[in-house]
Amino acid sequence: MTALDLVLPTPRKLELSAVELALNEADAWALVRHGDLARSQLVKALFAIRTLPSRLTGTVDDVQLRIDALASSPEHPGFQILVDDPREVVVGAIGQVWQFDIPFVHVPDAAAYAAFHEAGWVKVAWALRVSPWGTSGSRVELEVRVDATDDASWERFRRYWLVVGPGSHLIRRTVLGALVREHGTPEDREDGRPLPGDALLPDASGRVSHGITIAASPERIWPWLVQMGGGRAGFYSLDALDNAGVPSAREIHPELQHLAVGQVIPATPDGTDGFEVLAIETNRALVLGGLFDPEAKQQLPFAGPRPERFWHVTWAFALEPLDAHHTRLHVRARAAFSPQLTLHAAWMMPAHQLMETTQLHNLKRRAEGRARDGWRDIAEGIGGAAVATAALLTPFLRAGQRRWGVDDAIAARPYPGDERVSAPSSSWTHGIEIDAPAEAVWPWIAQIGADRGGFYSYQWLENLVGCDVRNAERVHPEWEVQVGDGLRLHPEMPAIPVVEVERGRHWLAHGAPDPAAQAEGKPWVDTTWLFFLEPLGPGRCRFISRYRTATSEDLATRITYGVAIESIGFAMDRRMLLGVKERAER
Repeated sequence: MTALDLVLPTPRKLELSAVELALNEADAWALVRHGDLARSQLVKALFAIRTLPSRLTGTVDDVQLRIDALASSPEHPGFQILVDDPREVVVGAIGQVWQFDIPFVHVPDAAAYAAFHEAGWVKVAWALRVSPWGTSGSRVELEVRVDATDDASWERFRRYWLVVGPGSHLIRRTVLGALVREHGTPEDREDGRPLPGDALLPDASGRVSHGITIAASPERIWPWLVQMGGGRAGFYSLDALDNAGVPSAREIHPELQHLAVGQVIPATPDGTDGFEVLAIETNRALVLGGLFDPEAKQQLPFAGPRPERFWHVTWAFALEPLDAHHTRLHVRARAAFSPQLTLHAAWMMPAHQLMETTQLHNLKRRAEGRARDGWRDIAEGIGGAAVATAALLTPFLRAGQRRWGVDDAIAARPYPGDERVSAPSSSWTHGIEIDAPAEAVWPWIAQIGADRGGFYSYQWLENLVGCDVRNAERVHPEWEVQVGDGLRLHPEMPAIPVVEVERGRHWLAHGAPDPAAQAEGKPWVDTTWLFFLEPLGPGRCRFISRYRTATSEDLATRITYGVAIESIGFAMDRRMLLGVKERAER
C-alpha cells in the first residue's frame, strides 16, 4: 500500500508515469523532493498559461513546481503536502478545476482531505515516490489520482479533462524526461559496468553489451539460460541462422537444467564444438567462452595457448534484480583475435547485434509467459486451413479422409467405446505408425487437451479461434489423464468427460447427449473420441484417433457435426498424429 492509497483510495481516474535514473535512491529522492521540477521552459510556459487567472488575482505569485513551496491556508487555499513519508510525498487539493480562476477548499490535514465529501468539488492528488532500481539505480514514479464528490462534478471534470488532459500528460512526460536527460538511465551505463567474465579475457580488442528488463524474477529467467545450446533448447534467436532451422524451445526442459564448468554447449544441433562453460552462479551469472583455431577448424580449451590464428571470446549473461517483479538481463560479448581476422570481425559485429537483440526479446517473452505463435506456427496454420478447405471441397474423397493412415480392416475393427455411440452419423478412424515403443508414446497421448499439452496440431489456427493452446515440447507427468478428468477443446466450451482410461493403451472421452433436449425434440449431440495405442513390436506402435458422433435430425446440427467437423477434423487430427510421432521419435 502506498501513501496515496490512504488519501484517495478509490479514484475515478488514475495515471502513472515512471522513469529509471542512473542515480542512487538517496540522490534521486533529494532531487525530486526538494528540487524545482519545472526547469523545462515548456513546463513553465504551460503552467504560466494555466495559472494566469490566479496570478492576475494575486492567488499565485510565481510559476514553479517545487514541492517545498506548496502550501495551503484558509486565506489562500490550494495544493498542499498531505503525506511526507521517506521516499514518497503526496500533494493534493480540493477545487472546482473546471473554472477559469479555480476556487479551492482548504483542509487541515490528510485525514480531513480523505473525509471531505461535500458535493460540488473534485479531489486531485499526486504522489512522487522513489525506490531502488537494481544495484545502483532508482525508479521515480509520478502518480496522479482524481475523484469527485458527486456525479455532476465528475461530469464537469470529465469535459474539462478533454481540454487540459493532453497538456497534463505533456507536463509529466517533460518533467520526467528532463530528469532522464540530465542524469541518464541505468541502461545508458550498460557498457561501462563490470560484468562476470570480464577478467577472463583482459586483452579483448572488442566488446559489445546488451540488456533488457524482464518482468520476472531471476529464478524464472535462469532456467531459460541454462538450457541454451544447439541440440538443446536452441538460442532463442534467428533459428534459421544459429540453430539449423530447429525451433528454439518455448518451455522449460528439466533434463537440460544441469551445467558444469568445463562442459561445452554445442553451437549447432549436429556439432560438438561450441561454447565452454567458464563460470556459473545459479540465478545470477552464466559465462560462456571459447578459443577457436580457424585454420584447423577446431575448438581448443579456453585456458590453453593460442594458435597463430585464433578467436578467443567470452559471452556473459548476468541477472540483476531490479525490484520484486523485474530483472535486468545484461549480456556482454568480448573478443580477442589475431590480426589476420580483423576484417572478419568487422562484419561479425552487426550480425551479432542482430542475433543478440533478437535473443533478448525472445527470452523476455518466454520468461514473462508471452511466447506467442511464431512464423512457423502461422505458416503451418495457413497450410492446415488449406488442407481443411480442400477436404470440404472434395466430398468424393471423404471415405479415404475418414480412414487416413489405416486400411479398411483396421478402420472396421471394434474399438473401446464404440458401444457408447453404436450408430454414428459421422465418424473417422485415423492412424499412424510410430518408430518408438508404446510406453514412450503413451505419455504424449495421455496429456492431450487444450489446458494441458495441447493437441500437437495447428496451434496458430486453434489460437485464432480462442483456444489458448500451447503445444507441449516435453512430457509433463502431472498432466496424465485420469478417469473423471475432462478433455477441454476450448476455454468457453464445457470439457468432455473422460470415462475410460487403460494406462498405456487407450483413453476415451464421451460427451453424452442431454436427455431433456432429446425428450423435447431439441438439437442434441452424442460424441466419443478415442485415443488408442497398439504395440506393433518392441520398438514400434500404432496410434489411432477414433471419433464417432450421432446427432439429432435437424439440418444445422447434422451439417455442423457432420460435413464441417469431418473436414476440419481431417486436417487437425492428421496433424495431431504427425505431431505425436515427431515428439515420440525425437
